[in-house]
Amino acid sequence: MGVLALAFSVISAVAYGVAPLIYRPALQCTSQYRAVGLFSLYSIALGLVLPWRGFDPRGVLSAVSAALLGGVVGSWLYVTSVKAGGAAVGNISSSLYIVLLPLVAGHYRLLPAALLVLLGLVVASAHSSGARRGGAYGVAAAVAWTGSISLYASAVDLLGPGGALLTRGVVVFFATLLLGAGGSVCRVGRLILGGFVDTFVGFGAYTFAVSIGDYVTVSLVMSSYPLITALFERPFMWRRAAGASIAVLGLALVALIG
Repeated sequence: MGVLALAFSVISAVAYGVAPLIYRPALQCTSQYRAVGLFSLYSIALGLVLPWRGFDPRGVLSAVSAALLGGVVGSWLYVTSVKAGGAAVGNISSSLYIVLLPLVAGHYRLLPAALLVLLGLVVASAHSSGARRGGAYGVAAAVAWTGSISLYASAVDLLGPGGALLTRGVVVFFATLLLGAGGSVCRVGRLILGGFVDTFVGFGAYTFAVSIGDYVTVSLVMSSYPLITALFERPFMWRRAAGASIAVLGLALVALIG
């Protein structure tokens, strides 16, 4: 993997790991759809800044499909998982796509590394007593994300990072505006800050990394974000540090193979 793609993948992972810790308190009194819709505004803004490759109907179709499957369905499932089970439970359960993605994409050489990353995440988050309901929503999110990632990578390739971000953001915004009509919103400051870290920094860095690197490899590096969540949660536990060490080995293998 190129150094630049690796760097932006790591930035994305850190942002995704920190964001749930910022916005989760707001989810106790905010509609999930309203939260996702607010976050999508950052995608639209960033899409106006990042480069485009031109207009391609196939790219638009891929971006729209990725937005509905991953940005609407997957994001709602993930946010619901965080709301029901906590940040660590939501992150670890939704991380099942780490293994699903190489299998679906046919990148079997990355499977041992993906399993190491997943093992590290499980060890790091095993202390959580999260609700089964939260975990179930997270697994469902992982399945939705697995399908949407390849669609989004195709959109980035055809439209460029700016075009893919803008198209996806517009679709997610209007879909969640419709689905979340009448929903409550509270603690807006946390939503704004959490959305900026999650979408503008995290998803923006991920999109740029996909535009210059292999999307499966980039996605696996980005997928280490639950480690950041687990390590930032207090009190500190050695189990988290052990899980981080295992996952780092997997990430190093990803970088070498990819």
